[in-house]
This record gives sequence, structure tokens and C-alpha cells, in this order.
Amino acid sequence: MYIQIKKSNNTQYVYLVESFRKEDGSIGHRTLNKLGKLDDLLKDDPNALEKLKKDVKEKSAELKGAIKKDVVTRLNSMAKSSRLKKYENGFPQVNYAYAIFNYIWSDILKLDYRLNYLQSRYHAKLKYSLSEVILANLVIAILGYEDEDGNELVYGPDLGFLGVNYTAEQLKEYMANSQDILNEESLYMLRFIVKQLSAEYDMDFLSTSLNQSGLKLDSDTLEKLQMSGSEATVSKEELIFTKTARFNQMSSYLRLIMMKIIRFKLEQYTKESFDYSEIRAALREAIVLVDYPLVEGESFLYVKRNNGKNVILMNKILKSLGMSPLFNIQDKTELGHRLHLKLKEDSKIVPSFIMKKI
Repeated sequence: MYIQIKKSNNTQYVYLVESFRKEDGSIGHRTLNKLGKLDDLLKDDPNALEKLKKDVKEKSAELKGAIKKDVVTRLNSMAKSSRLKKYENGFPQVNYAYAIFNYIWSDILKLDYRLNYLQSRYHAKLKYSLSEVILANLVIAILGYEDEDGNELVYGPDLGFLGVNYTAEQLKEYMANSQDILNEESLYMLRFIVKQLSAEYDMDFLSTSLNQSGLKLDSDTLEKLQMSGSEATVSKEELIFTKTARFNQMSSYLRLIMMKIIRFKLEQYTKESFDYSEIRAALREAIVLVDYPLVEGESFLYVKRNNGKNVILMNKILKSLGMSPLFNIQDKTELGHRLHLKLKEDSKIVPSFIMKKI
């Protein structure tokens, strides 16, 4: 709340005004009370206006404090819930495990650089980032499994990935539009990954499968890729030139590779053994609730959802990759610092399709 002076017919009037957030997300202002003429206010006390402003500022601060205390209390209660099955509480959710996949994609696999170069050189007319769309679809595929209770992770209007500004529908559409490009690139991407990572991350099955004629996949490899059959051979010519969905095969490799890297780093850090199902569950449940400000000038708060063993394992995963576990409640600066991301604006954290709702 604040004091505003407005002039009408050469007379100044004093108003008590507050800021509020409109349905479209923009900031509006509304009058709470008309306090009368400025001259009347100053008649008995020349300092009355300054005193009034100070009083309103103090009461506004008290109100903000009470609101924030109530919000933080409710958020803490929600964050400690074992699972949020509904979203009607009004707090959007963002999966921050995406930062881990983005780190692997960009800093270890170097595919962000490869795909950005490819797009700028040959496909500059695309209205979306090829690298971002591929990675987001891969993460959805990795995390989108049903759990023991039959609950399914829903990537939709109330759940997004940190820093991904595409809806689920857009990601599907853009992947379909890019299929031919990805089919042609798939073998080159695989060769690059095999050359860089086979020895360090125990991926010998990839390097032995790749030869001069193409890819030979034995039954063990097919099982690892969640494919059926005793053996499969794809020739070099088929991999490069046929217009079938070869990138779908490459996607299986990429999902497996990223999970193998996470497990390798985690086990190297903890000296313990982990199943992929444990790691996937922790990554899938790595959620922050978004508390958006109720008044202009306040900060967005990001509240870690504490969910028992999953958050403990997620903390270990973060540490194994050189990141830091999140606090229960943090702002964008602290969130970026802990996930090793430059998050200058809340719009870089909260997807735009969620931001529009708040």
C-alpha cells in the first residue's frame, strides 16, 4: 500500500492505493480509500502527509510480513508432503532435475554445441531451439513412468521443467517437424558420443556394437535398450540414408547414456550401488513449488518439496555432479547458484505457459 496524490480541478486529493496482479500476469493498481483534500490534511499539521506516508509504509510492511509468514508456513507444510496429487492449492511446480540433464547434455556430451552449430549453419529458419526440444523430449521420456501406486508424472499446465519454455504439445510438434534432420544426424551423434564416453562411463557395449558396416545389436544390448529380439543389425547405409525414424533408436541410446552417467557419478561419489529405478524416482520427484509474489516488488520464492528418501538421494546426485542441494526455500539467485545456472529472471525458471497463469 502507498499514498498517491491526484489533482482534479486544481485541487489535490489524497488516496490510499495498493498494487495487485491481474489475471494476465501484469501489475495493476486500485484505490482502497479516498482520504480527502491535501489542503485539509495539512491545515493543522504541515508534516501530516509525511507522517501518513510513514504510517502506511509501516502497516504495509506488517501486512506483507504477515502474508509472507502465512505463505511460507503453508508452503513448508506442502513441501513436507510425501506426494502432491492435486494442484488446486495454486502453487505451480517446476522439476529442477532438468538442470542435471542439461549439464550432461551441454558440458559432458557437448551435444548442445553440436546441435546449435547444425541449426545455425543449415536450419536457421527453425523458430525453436533444436537442442532444447530434443533434450526436453528425452527428459520427459526418462521421467515419464508410472510408479508403484499407478501415479503418473504429468507434464502439463501445472508442472514444467526449470528453464524449458515449451508446452508438451509444442515439444511433440517440434520433434515431428525435425524428424528428418535428426534421422540424418543420428549416426554422427552416436559416433561422437561413443568416441568420447565409452571408456570413462563403462559403455563398451556401444563401442563394440559400432563398426564399419553399421550397428550390430546383440540380445544383451537390445535388453538394455528395452527392445525385444535376439539380434539386430542396421547397416551404415540404412542409418544414414533411409527416411525411417532412426532418431528413435538414437533416443534410446541417449536416454540410457544419460542415466549411466548419472549412476556412474553417483556411485563414484557415494561408494554405494544404486538401481536405475531409485535414481529415476529421485529425479522425477525433484520438484520446487513456485510461490509468486502477491504484491509488486516482492520476490518469487522456490520451495523444495521434501519427500523422504527421494530428496536425500537427489541431494547426493546434485553433489556428485558438483552442484549443491537446495534449501527448503530460496529465491532465484540462490537457486541458480546451487544448480550452477545463471538465472537472472524468474521467467528463466518458470515456463511462460505457467507464468501467464500467475
